[in-house]
Parts: sequence; structure tokens; C-alpha cells
Amino acid sequence: MVMDPRDDEEVEESSAFVCPVCDETFDSQQELETHGEDEHEDTEIDSKQP
Repeated sequence: MVMDPRDDEEVEESSAFVCPVCDETFDSQQELETHGEDEHEDTEIDSKQP
């Protein structure tokens, strides 16, 4: 079986949840969701305006 070399790399972003609006990092998905609801409730994420 061939090992995927990406498995050995430590990817910093995978261990933290990053707010797509302000780039703040959180330790859990719940903290990120709470932050998004509190700080960016009027901001649409992933909306692509032409």
C-alpha cells in the first residue's frame, strides 16, 4: 500500500477553525459558529457578487 505523503504533513489550518470573514481562529466548530452568529450575522459568506 502506498502512503500518501500529505498524511505526514502537519497542516496548521486543520487543527483550527478559521473565520472566513475576519480570519480569526477558533479551537472548535462550535466556537466558530457562535462567533459568526455574534459578530457577522449580517455578513453573507460565500456569496459571489458579479
